[in-house]
Amino acid sequence: MLISVVVEVALFLGAAFILSTVPSMPNKVSRFVFLFVLCVPLVFVINYLDVRLLGYPEMGWTAASIIGLLSAAFGTFLPRQRHNSNAP
Repeated sequence: MLISVVVEVALFLGAAFILSTVPSMPNKVSRFVFLFVLCVPLVFVINYLDVRLLGYPEMGWTAASIIGLLSAAFGTFLPRQRHNSNAP
């Protein structure tokens, strides 16, 4: 149980790193494709760990693709982050 919590936290930190690099991409289409290509395998890894360590039911391609599509669409339209803290 403790291992699953540590692994889930590591995966979510990886996802946070992915989301922190995405707003610097200028083109929204490339941002969407990048997020979709990274989110679908991430969903499968999280699902695999949930199945093996916590006993959850297994997820298919359809559900993983929908979750990846939703997260890519959400990440595509995130506002660009400012690096200057003095900017209004």
